Formats: sequence, C-alpha cells, structure tokens
Amino acid sequence: MPYLRKISYLSIILLAACFPKEEAVEPSLRFGTSVELYAGVNKKDTVAFYSLDKSQVLAEVSPMDWDFYIDEDVIRLNYFRSMRVAKFDATWDKLEDTVGLDFRNLTYDNYEKMSQWELAENQIYVVDYGSDEGFTPIGLTSVRFERTATGIKIWQNAIGSDYEVFEEINKLSFYYNIREKKTLDLPTEKEYDIAFGKYTDLVTVDNITQDYLIYGAIQGKTLSYEVDMPFETVQDENFDATRLSGKKDVIGWDWKNFNRAKNAYEILGDKTYLISTNAGFKCKMRFVNFYNAAGQSGHTTFEWQVL
Repeated sequence: MPYLRKISYLSIILLAACFPKEEAVEPSLRFGTSVELYAGVNKKDTVAFYSLDKSQVLAEVSPMDWDFYIDEDVIRLNYFRSMRVAKFDATWDKLEDTVGLDFRNLTYDNYEKMSQWELAENQIYVVDYGSDEGFTPIGLTSVRFERTATGIKIWQNAIGSDYEVFEEINKLSFYYNIREKKTLDLPTEKEYDIAFGKYTDLVTVDNITQDYLIYGAIQGKTLSYEVDMPFETVQDENFDATRLSGKKDVIGWDWKNFNRAKNAYEILGDKTYLISTNAGFKCKMRFVNFYNAAGQSGHTTFEWQVL
C-alpha cells in the first residue's frame, strides 16, 4: 500500500479511538488480584512492566528511553516504538540510501526463523527508529551486533557514510539507547511477566489487513494461551501445559473490540488467559476495563488469580 495512503488510513483509525466514549465498561465482581494501569497522557508515553510473581508494577517508563533490549538469549527491537528494520547484506560502504530496502516491524514477519522483534548477530540492519511523542520521525542509522564472552559489541553508522561508530558494553542483560550511547537497567524479560503499551501489529479492519498501532500486552519469558471460558469457571484442572506458547503477543490486544455504535471499546468478557509465570506458577487472567475514571481509553484494568 502506498505510504501516504497507509498513513491516512492509520490516522482515521487512531482518530476514531480518541473519540469520547458513551459509557464505561463495567467490571464484574473481582476475583483475586485486580490491577489498574496508567497508560500516560496519550497512550503512547508510558510502558508498564508487571510481575505476576511479585504482584506489582516493576517500572513505568517512556518507550523513548531505549532502542534495543539485549540479554543472554536475544537482541530485540523496542517494539513499543513501532521501530522497523531492513536487512542489508553488502558492506557499509555500499549503503548509500534506502532505495529497495525491505523494512519490516518483525511482529510476524521476521527475516529469519527467530522470535518476534528479534535481530540476528553479525547482520547489518538499517533501523527506522520510529517517531517521538509529537509523532516526529527520529531518523535512521544502520547497526550491527556481535556478542562477546562478557557482553556485546555494537557498530552503527549514518546512511551514506562508511565511517563506523563502535562501542563495546560489558553487560549481559540491559536496555540500550543507541542515540545517546547509554545503557538502562529496566526489568528484563526474565523479571517481568507482561508489559503494557502501544505497538504495531498486523490487524484486519473492515476486511483490510494493515499494520496498525494498538495498545496491548506483550509477554516477557512468560508462557500463555487463550481460552473462551468465563474467568470464574476456569479451574486448575482446565490448565493444559501442552497449549502454552512463548509467542510474545498471545495476550496481545484483541481482548477488546471498538463498538462504533457506542463509540467505545468493549471488553470481551469470556476471554481468559492461562499463564505460566517466570517462576512457574499457574495463573488465570482476564481484562475488565479499558477506561479510567475520567473516561479516557487505554488505561487498562485486569484481574488475575493463582490456580
């Protein structure tokens, strides 16, 4: 789809999501722990990392703070900024522009058989760093990563330049802001179970399949699967470990629908998620609201219980 047409379509959908709602979605009776999250002023400026094992929000940060997540297992894009990458298989001195490059969000369409948003080592990628809080494009560079025994080496350069900027970091798990060349100690994928924020996913609306900016939940190392059962009826005997998935957006965003007649989001009441936490506890979880007391969407309330 042409770029301008794509932007126009996304603008219409996002504008519809900003309309005031007619009425709040009423939560039913609480079961176990109930959590209400703050999504920021415009649902784009806050990411909340939540631990089921500790029953608490571990951190609330801006998605602008980091560009890449790195640990012993993966190198991953910051998906809460809708960043995109394109593989470049020649040498840096051949990278003069972005003509012909295949940019992808890596949500479902990774170049290799890797997990979502994961980058390969020793591969040059041209990175589109997304946009800032005012929707102004941040820009592009090319990057390459190489692991060492104690950390990682990172190369980057500007498009059209054969001069490489190099940095070696002797840490195994960290978040990295490549624009400011600094590391951040935020909850790792082994520490949080679910992170909440805005990201880009492939969505079908009115029979049109499109990359679409949505608010949803992304898993850490947590395993989960979905069942169409009322939350209160799900018991320990319903937990099927063979169905657990490590796909990061199993919980995702489609526990809600936008009702155009009501001009409001509605929670799908019988959608329950069965989860194996980082510590191995079995839990059930559901969403009960998508609005705060002021009627603003994006401020999610969910409840969960250990089975």
